[in-house]
Amino acid sequence: MKTKPKVDIVASILFLLIGCVTLLCPLIKITNLNMIFTTIMFAYGIINLAKFLLTKEYHDYEGIFSAIASFIIAIASIFYPPQDSKLQLTILFFIWIIMTSLIKLKKADYYNDRKSKLWVLEISLLIIFILSGILTTINFDYETSIQILMIGNFFFIHGILEFIDPIIIFLTKERIKK
Repeated sequence: MKTKPKVDIVASILFLLIGCVTLLCPLIKITNLNMIFTTIMFAYGIINLAKFLLTKEYHDYEGIFSAIASFIIAIASIFYPPQDSKLQLTILFFIWIIMTSLIKLKKADYYNDRKSKLWVLEISLLIIFILSGILTTINFDYETSIQILMIGNFFFIHGILEFIDPIIIFLTKERIKK
């Protein structure tokens, strides 16, 4: 297995862990929404930046663009804390979903032929990502612990979606070699 699939798998496992830890936050009475959301965005930015730096030779710029989007939202959440208003959390989260979706769409369009089954898979994963993001933002109307659970659930789903991509690419490349 080459470096890129390994790095992608490790990054997706870290994304899954972020989702799991976030799901546990209300159980251990950590309910500071601003701290949790900002920490998640910075963690996503750092993981995506590391992913880009470790796989620079593959010219996959999704990592750097996702890192920039995550850092922008993290900094915005410091200056406009989502603790103050549910609308602020919804707007920040939805802007991050839009930016990340555009990055994923550009990657799917750039790296895959539109007639390829891999392109269909990338677009299907993108649609699931967007739908889960929209469903998450719709449910931000509840109390803080529910909001944290919704964020954790979304990032857990996002980790699973990120895990599917390198596995499928690895399996299709192996099948092409044989």
